[in-house]
Amino acid sequence: MLPPRLAWQRLAHIQHVVWTQPEVAYAVWHMSLLDQLELTVELLTDGHEVEPALPSNVIPFRPRQAR
Repeated sequence: MLPPRLAWQRLAHIQHVVWTQPEVAYAVWHMSLLDQLELTVELLTDGHEVEPALPSNVIPFRPRQAR
């Protein structure tokens, strides 16, 4: 995660972009609340999360997706 000061600056920039670019505001407005939250978290984590390296003999667990 980003340090709080940088995260607030990034959130302010996101808000500015949404206010000044109608096409971005339109796209975000049509996203579900969950998708908006995921986008915000992704932007605050620099777009990627650091995953620890696993030993070669370990298979990573992936939860089943609901159908």
